Amino acid sequence: MIMKKVTALLAAFAATGLAAQVQAHEMFLRPEKALQAPGSEQAVRLINGAFDKSENAISRDRMADVSIVSGGKVTKPDAGSWSDDATTAWLKYRAGEPGTQVIGVSTKPKMITLSPQDFIDYLRHDGVLDTLAVFERENKLPQVRERYSKHVRAIVQIGDRRTDDYAHALGYPVEILLEKNPYEVKFGQELSFRVLFKGKPVANQLVRASYEGFHGHDESGGHINSIQVRTDKDGRAKFLLSNKATWYVSLIHMQKIQDPEADYESNWATVTFTVN
Repeated sequence: MIMKKVTALLAAFAATGLAAQVQAHEMFLRPEKALQAPGSEQAVRLINGAFDKSENAISRDRMADVSIVSGGKVTKPDAGSWSDDATTAWLKYRAGEPGTQVIGVSTKPKMITLSPQDFIDYLRHDGVLDTLAVFERENKLPQVRERYSKHVRAIVQIGDRRTDDYAHALGYPVEILLEKNPYEVKFGQELSFRVLFKGKPVANQLVRASYEGFHGHDESGGHINSIQVRTDKDGRAKFLLSNKATWYVSLIHMQKIQDPEADYESNWATVTFTVN
């Protein structure tokens, strides 16, 4: 019954153009350059909002982890490597030896309290359809307390040598791990990935993928900004790389929990990379 209701919700969302819109308040790491020269000075933006627009800069005290993986080694940039403009936090670093490098940021949990209707509106807007289906049917809470955190990755290529650092697990609560090096996959091919929560595969997770500059419309004329797929029993899914662009994969993993301080816990994840 739950899956039937979720399917109906997906159809309804598609008809209104809300099914795959860019998610508000998501977090992304976007390097200034995806292809980098060894030893060059580089910068990456930590965007909090939508893929093409940041709403505010994330303060250093919100960051639980900042990691750069290159050549099989993990480095931890300090707070002095960061700076802010009006809406965005910037990490400056020096590119390492030739190879495929991953940069990661994970935030500390934060609480938000919403009315049931506001929670429903938020689930609809951000497409957390499985939680929405159950909540609308079963909720008896006078207010909803959600604990959330965000975990983001960016994959860049330094020089010509390809390495497997792109698949390095950073130990974040939820992670999207690509199963192919994105700088070896070409436009028109499929890219597979795996979703892990606390190191274990997540089945039936709703995941979105899209790229910079994409603006699609459904049959009703509604605005659509992403591909939607669900993971299989092993936490795997794949999608077609339909354009040469900067891409992202994103998800919201939400659970109802038994906790004296929170009713729900969500972990948001994204990964960005460039397809040539």
